[in-house]
Amino acid sequence: MMDSLSMEQLVGASLFVFMAITALWEILVGRTKDGRKTKEDWLIAFLTMSAMNLVQRPLILLIIGLGLSSLFPSSVNSLAWLQTDYFWITLIAFFCIEEFLHGSAHLFSHARRPKNKKLQWIQAFFKMNHRPHHLSGGQDNKGQLSVTHTFTNGWGWLFILPSFWFQLTALYLGLTEVFLYAVTFKALWAAHTHVNWNYDLYFLNHKWKWVRQLMWGLCHIITFPTQHHQHHSRGINSAKNVTATLAIYDWLIFGTWALETSKPKIYGWRQSNEEANSVLKRYFATNIKKYMPGA
Repeated sequence: MMDSLSMEQLVGASLFVFMAITALWEILVGRTKDGRKTKEDWLIAFLTMSAMNLVQRPLILLIIGLGLSSLFPSSVNSLAWLQTDYFWITLIAFFCIEEFLHGSAHLFSHARRPKNKKLQWIQAFFKMNHRPHHLSGGQDNKGQLSVTHTFTNGWGWLFILPSFWFQLTALYLGLTEVFLYAVTFKALWAAHTHVNWNYDLYFLNHKWKWVRQLMWGLCHIITFPTQHHQHHSRGINSAKNVTATLAIYDWLIFGTWALETSKPKIYGWRQSNEEANSVLKRYFATNIKKYMPGA
């Protein structure tokens, strides 16, 4: 268990350094000025990161450890041989499965309501907890995406995210190196797509056709900042580009791939007065009925 917690701390430390540097860059170049980022954006980012590292991750890892050790007493580190004998195959498989689980849950949070009543309640809980991720700035529509939005969600998001449970279960089962490399890369890549930059637009709008075509092709395989910024736009693209790293899932499996050659004109969803002025009401939302049919 201590090895698992140490690996979690290492991933968290590397991510914190990247986010701190890019957040400072956003401040220095003026990407947080003039309503692009509000006090509430900063506060909820701090709240969600603190809860994730101090409460949610340790609690889920504890539940997994206690559960598996009770049901399967010799399960701890039982899959360590996979990364020893088949490291690259295991790493690729882990990454692809984790990203598919994450993309599927994310898509479920944006999809149309299912006909089944029980699924409607489940989806309502997903929608309620994912909503804070799409709230940028205030009610003046000046808000923009920032690196601190990377892990901003409601209180229940990580508890219902299957990819998160998959990550930590693999860690408990002994895939420590696989976990470290895969989760660190994915977390850093996801954070970089949230930064208030769009360097890929330079290539998508390049004067040389072959550069534009190459970038266009890469965007079908990997998720770049502009694609995720469009996911945070107000409009039809907010339900597109649901993957964090592998755009090929959006393209070939989910049918949610979208690409634009400019930044969104308006970021984020419309906010109620409570959401705009209360971080606690954003994060600790409990009105699931609001997301049910007829609400």
